[in-house]
Amino acid sequence: MRAKKLSMAARRDALDLFTKSATSVLDAWFENDHVKAAFAFDSIVGNYAAPSTPGSAYVLLHHVFGEVNGEKGAWGHAMGGMGAITQAMRKEAERLGVTIRTDAEVKEVLVDGGRASGVQLSNGETVTAGKVIANVGPKLLYSQMIDEQHLEPEFRRRVRGFKVGSGTFRMNVALSELPDFTCKPGTHLQPHHQSGIVIGPTMDYLERAYVDATQYGWSKQPIVEILIPSTIDPSLAPEGHHVASLFCQQFAPELSDGNSWDDYREQAAQTIVDTVTNYAPNFRDAIIARQIHSPLDLERKFGLMGGDIFHGALGLDQLWSNRPFMGFADYRTPIQDLYLCGSGTHPGGGVTGVPGHNAAMEILKDR
Repeated sequence: MRAKKLSMAARRDALDLFTKSATSVLDAWFENDHVKAAFAFDSIVGNYAAPSTPGSAYVLLHHVFGEVNGEKGAWGHAMGGMGAITQAMRKEAERLGVTIRTDAEVKEVLVDGGRASGVQLSNGETVTAGKVIANVGPKLLYSQMIDEQHLEPEFRRRVRGFKVGSGTFRMNVALSELPDFTCKPGTHLQPHHQSGIVIGPTMDYLERAYVDATQYGWSKQPIVEILIPSTIDPSLAPEGHHVASLFCQQFAPELSDGNSWDDYREQAAQTIVDTVTNYAPNFRDAIIARQIHSPLDLERKFGLMGGDIFHGALGLDQLWSNRPFMGFADYRTPIQDLYLCGSGTHPGGGVTGVPGHNAAMEILKDR
C-alpha cells in the first residue's frame, strides 16, 4: 500500500533496485568506470556473485540502509571494537536479571508434542524453557539442530534449497606501521587510513574476481576492503602500531573436487597479502601477526553455514515476506514456541538490531 503512494518514477527505481544487476543500474546513472566500481563494491559484499548478476542491485541498496546518529546511509565504528556492542547488551541484560552463558554449545532443540521445550547442550545437559528463541541462521537451525521428524518433508526440501555462502574470506592483521599506498604515499596518519580502503578499481576487476572464484576456488586478484580501526580508536593497539581488518570477497564457499579450505587457506591468505602489497609495497613486511578465516573457518567458529555473513543470500526469493521462507517470515517457525531472530530473518544481515526487535514484538504478542 505504501508503494502505491510513490510516484511512478520512484516505483520504477524501486523495481530496478530489487530485480536488476548493479551493473545495469549503475550504467543508467554514471559514466566513469571508477565511480561505478566504487558503488558496485557494495553489491558484492557478502554476495557470492558478480556486479552483472541480476539481484545484485538490491545488495548494494541493502548496504546503505539505516543510519548512524541521524545520518542516513552512514556506517559507524564501535569504540573498543565490535565486542563493545555485545558487552553493552550483556551488561544491560544482566541488570534486568538475565542469565547469560557462553561456551555452551547447543546440540539440539528439544520438541515435545509439536512445541519447543528447551535445548540439549553438546555436553549432554538439558535446559528447559517455555520458549526457545534462536539467533542462528535458518540453515543451521533446521538442518542440524532439529530432528527431521519434527519438520514436514516439503519444509525440509525448502531448507535444503535455502541458499547460503557469501564468498567471504576474513583476515585480521597486526601492523608495525600504516600501509604506504603508492597512490597516497606515507606511513603517517592520513584521512584515507581512517576510511574504508577498497581494492576493486574497475567493473572489469570486480567481474573477473567472481569468474576466477567459480573456476579456481578464489580470485587471483581478490576484492579487498581494508579498515584500520586503531587510527580512530587507539585502545585497539600499542602506540605506534595498528590493527587492520581485511574483508575479502570472491572465495568459493565450497571448493570443487572434494578439496578442503583447510588445505588452501594459507595459500589464499597469501594471495590477499600479495594483492594489498601491490598497492601498498610496505604491507607484507609490516605484518606482525595475522588471523585468517576461510569460509570453512567462519562456519566452524561462528556457525555461519557456507561462511555466509548474512545467514542466507539476499536474493528476492529470500527477502522480505520470503525470509527465510514464505509463510514463516513473522519470526515464527513450524514448531510452536520456537522463534528465529537473527540475520536469516527480515530485514537480513547487518548490525541493526531490527530482527531481534521485531521477533521480540511477535513473542510478546503470543504471550
